[in-house]
Amino acid sequence: MNKQAIWFIVNPISGGKKVHQSIVELIDIQLDKQLYLPKICYTEYAGHATEIAADAVKNKIPIVVAIGGDGTVNEVGKALIHTNTALGIIPTGSGNGLARELGIPMKAAKAIESLNTPVSKQIDVCYANEVPFFCTAGIGFDAHCADIFSKMKGRGLINYVKVGFSEFWKYQPLKCVFGANIYEVFSITFGNASQFGNNAYITPTAIIDDGLIDCTIINPPSALQALPMIAQLFNGNIHSSDLSENYRGTKFKVSNDQNFLIHYDGEPLQLNTNELTISISEKCLRVII
Repeated sequence: MNKQAIWFIVNPISGGKKVHQSIVELIDIQLDKQLYLPKICYTEYAGHATEIAADAVKNKIPIVVAIGGDGTVNEVGKALIHTNTALGIIPTGSGNGLARELGIPMKAAKAIESLNTPVSKQIDVCYANEVPFFCTAGIGFDAHCADIFSKMKGRGLINYVKVGFSEFWKYQPLKCVFGANIYEVFSITFGNASQFGNNAYITPTAIIDDGLIDCTIINPPSALQALPMIAQLFNGNIHSSDLSENYRGTKFKVSNDQNFLIHYDGEPLQLNTNELTISISEKCLRVII
């Protein structure tokens, strides 16, 4: 039987050096060597994962596995859109939104084992202007916190919660035009998948291969409203909150009087425009689930 090439792209920052050393050792032990011919690739700078994944596509590699968090997954995955190369994930990040959405085990050993009997599916990809995202993107408080979180040394859910708590008290609502209406919002999130990560379901009815974008607008909460809203976020019923407005469609447009700061799959990005268009491309990325 001919062995199938499989490339593993490792972000040595996400999860820490020791974590990735142990994962590489697990790959050597647990990956079916009768089925696969593995290659381990380490990223050295921002955007390097995309370059490696693009090289894999040129070499007609059937599966490329991202080892890292949602940022690494996004970097790898965007090079595989509209190709025959499938995206696999071994999650080591803070949120691991796409891995959770696809039912990929959070433990590396089990994630590797699942590659030995791979099942694939085609999922949708959404775009914030020209920037692809697989889980969520948005503006407002979440983008603000993502920007601060990205500059911190510590990672993980606890640090993100600390940022959210400290910034909540000083955050000013964002004024924007959504559709035909002027809003002052706490946040607007566009979901290809149902969650940010960490099982925080911001667009709980979103389905990753239905050809539709789900949108959740959160209106500014008071301090008393914030805690129940957080509970609803993790319980998967944020859409039932009095502060929530929910929409579904194939394209959304938002404008502002200043350039947007957005987040996409947990990564912050300052746009050079005050107009944001969210669109979708149906079933254009193959993933291992």
